[in-house]
Amino acid sequence: MKNKKYLHLLATFLLLFIASFGYAQENTANQQLLAKEPHFLQSRLKSTDSLFLEDINVIKKYIQLDSVDIEILKPQILYAVLIETKVDSAVTYKTLINAIQTFKGGIGYAEFRKGIVLYKQMASIKVNPQNWSNDQVLFRKLGFTEADLDDFLLFISKAENKEMNYKQAYLAYMKEIDNLK
Repeated sequence: MKNKKYLHLLATFLLLFIASFGYAQENTANQQLLAKEPHFLQSRLKSTDSLFLEDINVIKKYIQLDSVDIEILKPQILYAVLIETKVDSAVTYKTLINAIQTFKGGIGYAEFRKGIVLYKQMASIKVNPQNWSNDQVLFRKLGFTEADLDDFLLFISKAENKEMNYKQAYLAYMKEIDNLK
């Protein structure tokens, strides 16, 4: 009986020792990874480049990101985030992650996120003047006035705009307004 307890205690101690050793190795590996410079800073990468996707995967290990976050955090935005947070040392994954956390905690991020979600909604809804009373809510969120809403309804009622989604129609409408200036 004493031997069983002794063996059980020894096995428990051995498992804890091995687990702590593995954790120490993992912690060291994490520290080494966090000390590296992100790939997107080394060369001009697009958001679809494999090295940039690797950067995003590293960031995702330390920050919870959803699809909207990933859509927002493109190389150009990450450059701006780093500039905005005034990083005064070499940029590493650790400083980038801290800058992103600061950015995500700000009011501007919440508004930016709302805009992305709104544009996604607009892209998913086909133009339908008959459903305008419901669909105009999207454009009120964009800051359209009553006059803007009336003008936009006239715009989407034209035959050439009936096959568009609301995002396409909005962009075409804004382009038409710019051409009038």
